[in-house]
Amino acid sequence: MNKVSFGFAGKTLILISFLFLAFTPFRPHEGMYPLTEIRNLDLKEAGLKIPVDEIYNPTGVSLVDALVNIGGCTGSFVSSEGLIITNHHCAFGAVQKASTLENNYLENGFLAESREQEIPAKGVTCKITQSYEDVSSEVLNAANAVADVSEREKAVEDKIKEIVKREEEKDPSIEAQVSEMFIGETYILFRYKVIKDVRLVYVPPRAIGEFGGETDNWVWPRHNGDFSFMRAYVAPNGSAAKYSKENVPYHPKKFIQVNPEGAEEGDFIFILGYPARTFKHQPSDFLKYQYEYQLPYIQQLYSWLINLYLDRGKNDPEFELQFATKVKGLSNTEKNYRGKMIGIKRLNLLEKKQDEEKYLQQFIESKPELMEKYGKVLSRIDYVYKGIFDDGILPLFLSQLRRQVDIYKLADIFIKYKEAQHLPESEREDTYKDKNYVELESRVNSIYSSYYPSLDKNILKKILNDGIQYKEISALQPLAVFARSMSPANRINSFVDYIYDSTFVSNPEKYISMLRNDSVKLADVSDPYINFVKQMSDIEESYESRKEERDGKLNLLLAQLMDVKKLWLNKSFVPDANRTLRLTYGHIKGYSPSDAVYYDPITTLKGVIEKGKGSGDYKLPEKIKELYNMKDFGQFADKKYNDVPVD
Repeated sequence: MNKVSFGFAGKTLILISFLFLAFTPFRPHEGMYPLTEIRNLDLKEAGLKIPVDEIYNPTGVSLVDALVNIGGCTGSFVSSEGLIITNHHCAFGAVQKASTLENNYLENGFLAESREQEIPAKGVTCKITQSYEDVSSEVLNAANAVADVSEREKAVEDKIKEIVKREEEKDPSIEAQVSEMFIGETYILFRYKVIKDVRLVYVPPRAIGEFGGETDNWVWPRHNGDFSFMRAYVAPNGSAAKYSKENVPYHPKKFIQVNPEGAEEGDFIFILGYPARTFKHQPSDFLKYQYEYQLPYIQQLYSWLINLYLDRGKNDPEFELQFATKVKGLSNTEKNYRGKMIGIKRLNLLEKKQDEEKYLQQFIESKPELMEKYGKVLSRIDYVYKGIFDDGILPLFLSQLRRQVDIYKLADIFIKYKEAQHLPESEREDTYKDKNYVELESRVNSIYSSYYPSLDKNILKKILNDGIQYKEISALQPLAVFARSMSPANRINSFVDYIYDSTFVSNPEKYISMLRNDSVKLADVSDPYINFVKQMSDIEESYESRKEERDGKLNLLLAQLMDVKKLWLNKSFVPDANRTLRLTYGHIKGYSPSDAVYYDPITTLKGVIEKGKGSGDYKLPEKIKELYNMKDFGQFADKKYNDVPVD
């Protein structure tokens, strides 16, 4: 039996590849191939022992039909009855929503011993790739038709919306999505079958599924059982339907048979799945912005938020359970960003990327025809990024207000809904259409359900106080918060206390009543928090105007950059990962991270026992120790290790 592996982990991965240059450019292998590239690869030479058509066959059934995008993660059908295996961390949020202090499935695990015992995975849907189509010419024709470069990005967005609407009207059973593969060059239409009824079947205890916690996250060796099982359900006629007792298990075209023998060092493997984002085709200025602004700002803020939530939950198990998913998400990103900053500095990645562009410019200057067409591409990119650097953390600051501050979100919803009431239904955003009001109110109630006034107030104080440390937040100076005679921190803290104590937004009943009441006009609402968010929205609108112009310019410049890099390296590239279906492959190998150190590529249960403790990230159930000491591993024993492989 061939030993194959499927699925990208559901992390928010940002992988950056760089060319290490001497006198001639080094040409690295590509990583995550779109399905269109599969037949251009010599997979047989690499070690593949099945026909390529068994991986992807656009005119028939193949392994691609066994894959799902489940809640943004990769999953695989492993039975004809819709059973899906995915990562434990991908099921984490759904398990937390299904848990109570009395039935804490997150902590203790869950097993449905019959179909009737399976629990709805709230908020989780499955998407299965049905087909794809290149719509680049349609999108680019729309972009090229606008004379003002600042309108270019909007023209692209409008055309994409038009294509999506057209395809979904043509076939209401699918969800359409247009993904940008190469900026300003390639756009692919994907059609997905969507399954709306997903249920939890098996989840290991948290001590297994999350063994090692954030200590081991993003590093090797790992020793956790990061897997869970769910099941997809559809209506009796096979159509997508929300949860109902009448629904039946979905019968996939293809499902994967799990090989109990596992994998061994040296084996060829290939991975199919939906990886998040990579950015290797971005210029050095992009990396510089990440290193100087985005990574440190978000890492520091998230570290503070994690401690805030953990401290609040120390003696409140109900709060701890309610915010478990939030803390996990923050922790995952915080450690990822911390590691990236270390890696960029340790490997001199920014300098190497800048050196690459120097050599590219020399190549351009070596030929008059290249100089005429591409001579100013890099300098123009630098000029556009000067504006991005001038704005600094401003976009990060604005986005975190919306992501982290509950009353800010609610005030923003109120403002936008009341503004939308002046517009005809056809001109409103979908969220604020009358036909979707029930969903909007449900979202509002969801925000209130996790609203803790003292926490929310402290988070806003933190974000505003951080903001004034940066020169770029001079845009905030007109706000009332900066108009008093106190020190900046005292001014902010006093202002935040005042707007929280004086706003109707902190009162759910009054907020809902005013939101529902069509006679309540925004112009007549005098509320300090609403006024604050209005002022912030004006700042955001000004920023968005600058961003649209810059994005329009980069849309053209980055396409030119890719074109000349192809000439320089005499090769084509595959696009960065963008949550669409990809393939990667290789061989299972260990590695040496530092002098005199070698890591095996497979970890075993022995390592779990060695790491296991009574609490913390390495908390280990006593039952596992008992079973390990019995040494009765059955069919799961690996002869080489005389142990049970874990990761």
